[in-house]
Amino acid sequence: MLKISIIEGHHLVQQRQTKNGVRYYQEAYAHLGGAFPQQIEIPIKSPTEGKPIGDYDLDISTFQVGRFKNLELNPFELKLIPAAKNVAKAS
Repeated sequence: MLKISIIEGHHLVQQRQTKNGVRYYQEAYAHLGGAFPQQIEIPIKSPTEGKPIGDYDLDISTFQVGRFKNLELNPFELKLIPAAKNVAKAS
């Protein structure tokens, strides 16, 4: 699954004024396999929905099938779930 990180200093909910009203978002970083993670914006509906600092995976409901039967992300609702911690099993 795609790893998304919300880090200290970039975890506060921000807002942007648009012609349709206020848009809320939170900055995060997507780990796409390169040397450095890419900065992204996670859209949120209200300031109270901001996620705490940590690592997350994209929920399967974030994906949708587009008009031409291609797989795509819903750009208006990126649902994040806490990343599962790697648990070392004792032998």
